[in-house]
Amino acid sequence: MKTINYRTSTIIGRLLVCALFIFSGVALILASIYLEAPVLRKVFSVAAGILGIVFFGRMAVMLIILLFKKKHMFRYDNENITVRDETIKLDAIKNIEIENGIRTEYLGIKTPAFILNIRGGESIYIPTYYVISKMDFHVVHKTLKGTVSDRTIR
Repeated sequence: MKTINYRTSTIIGRLLVCALFIFSGVALILASIYLEAPVLRKVFSVAAGILGIVFFGRMAVMLIILLFKKKHMFRYDNENITVRDETIKLDAIKNIEIENGIRTEYLGIKTPAFILNIRGGESIYIPTYYVISKMDFHVVHKTLKGTVSDRTIR
């Protein structure tokens, strides 16, 4: 069975970028408190710092969870595909779509995802959690489409 995983190096890289923005938000708040500036500028600094910390802090929490949990995106062979311990026969999959606003289970963050549409009307989501590079995104999509649509092998 072949496995497609999230890359640890991509997760760590994105986590470092989030940390940079969180530290920038803290620096904006501290600068507005301790430096001499007009009140309006201080308000904008504090607001920008809080927004940066909230947005990138949520993303950092999600990335830390992903760093320590299983990195399996999905597994497949000639007969089945397994997504989060749920095995689906490839013949039951109608098509594969890409959606950009799928809500994750982590703090309400929306992420791009691959959607496996099953013949019974059910949909199974494979979220990317923003840890797949643009190049890998197209490779994974091509692998999924090729695995599902290549019915000559099965």
